[in-house]
Amino acid sequence: LNNRLRSLNEIFVCVFFLSLVTLPGVCEGLQISEAWSRATVEGRMGAVYATIENTSDHPIRIEGIKTSVAMMAQVHESYLDNGMMRMRHIEQFTIPAGEVRKLAPGGLHIMLMRLPKPLVEGTTFETKFELDSGADLEFPVVVGSMGQMSKPE
Repeated sequence: LNNRLRSLNEIFVCVFFLSLVTLPGVCEGLQISEAWSRATVEGRMGAVYATIENTSDHPIRIEGIKTSVAMMAQVHESYLDNGMMRMRHIEQFTIPAGEVRKLAPGGLHIMLMRLPKPLVEGTTFETKFELDSGADLEFPVVVGSMGQMSKPE
């Protein structure tokens, strides 16, 4: 009986510590996958593209975006206006319960502004969403080549 209790206690301790492990890009029902960016040149802006899935039963709002590679980051949307491609800042970016939002070239994306140095192909940087719940969700972003239109392999 003593050995069984010790085994159960060891299992409990293992499960407890495993529950403390956080997977990158997963928090409170929000999952980030396939996050990528393009290499940039000096003085240019960058963008982050990704898939964002809300697996919870309630909407989740992204209230802020932080990254070490840019002084400012915002959700933007590209749109066509009288034959001219334009961009606008999305003030309230909410992912409804059970839905997926694709950030992709030519559509929604995270605009990286005032980059202190260019993004370099083959590197990775962290980006963090500040959620309406007060939680932060950090995820890695891989940098592909200039002009790339999909996530680097």
